[in-house]
Amino acid sequence: MALLTGFSKPPSYPSGRYTRTNPLRREFGLRLLAEPLPEPLRTNLVRAWRRPPRFDGNEAIQSLHRQRPEQARLFGMPPRALSLLTLTELEVARRVVEAPLVSISRETRNKLLAAQGVYFQYLYVALARQVGEAAALSEFERLLLAAR
Repeated sequence: MALLTGFSKPPSYPSGRYTRTNPLRREFGLRLLAEPLPEPLRTNLVRAWRRPPRFDGNEAIQSLHRQRPEQARLFGMPPRALSLLTLTELEVARRVVEAPLVSISRETRNKLLAAQGVYFQYLYVALARQVGEAAALSEFERLLLAAR
């Protein structure tokens, strides 16, 4: 009977299971992004973003040459401006973490996440210098919850 109808077509490889992203890729991206942050923030960021993705992959992804305020200029910004900038950067970073496999190369993604993590560290240090370490930590955690 198989000769009359032909053999069934084998499933395409790779399976469609990970066309969006791979759980290990996502975990690596989160750890790469959170690496420069202090330990409490690092664990909170990874834990919060392990949940299902918020974006469907059709959003724009940042460029490697995206301009941001310089580190020296961050120290003169008021805490409210630093919080707004941090919230914006969290949204940008989340889009990169949740980017589909086909939308960005591994090397570009890793460079973007590493640069984003270093910039988070700059923002944290600038905020901590102005309001203190404990207040900066709680503000970053609040912003992380707001960016969920």
